[in-house]
Amino acid sequence: MARRGGCCMYFNIVSAVLGALAGLSAFVVFFFHFENRQAGMWAFVSGVFASTTLFIHILYKRHSLEMWYTPENLQQIRLLGFLGFIAGLGGMIAYLAIAASVHEDMPSMENISSNHYFMAIWAFLTLKWGASLFGFSHLYRKRLLEEYHPLLA
Repeated sequence: MARRGGCCMYFNIVSAVLGALAGLSAFVVFFFHFENRQAGMWAFVSGVFASTTLFIHILYKRHSLEMWYTPENLQQIRLLGFLGFIAGLGGMIAYLAIAASVHEDMPSMENISSNHYFMAIWAFLTLKWGASLFGFSHLYRKRLLEEYHPLLA
């Protein structure tokens, strides 16, 4: 059985904290300050996926994942992560195609409110956190099935 408090677990928790903070703070900056609504919404969704990943990491580390989720719930969370991955992939490809088709300049402070590259970056981060949520919910579901023995089986 894998250790729940090793270096990899702490790395996963710290990266999920950074991802959640980056996504939610970028949402505020892009959405309200720069008025790039699409990049702001992608940042928000990325932050939500990172926060969900952080939540299941903490529950697993504290040995309380089985009190919050059943293996079926983790399978549904895995599906949610897969949908985030697909949405992020589609968004990233679409924004890069739009930016290339209109010969858009590279991002700068002058065009931050309308640049498609910022949208593509946050769609990629949504793809990343969706894949992370998919992978870790699958892993924790597998481990939960190995450890989980209901009383009335």
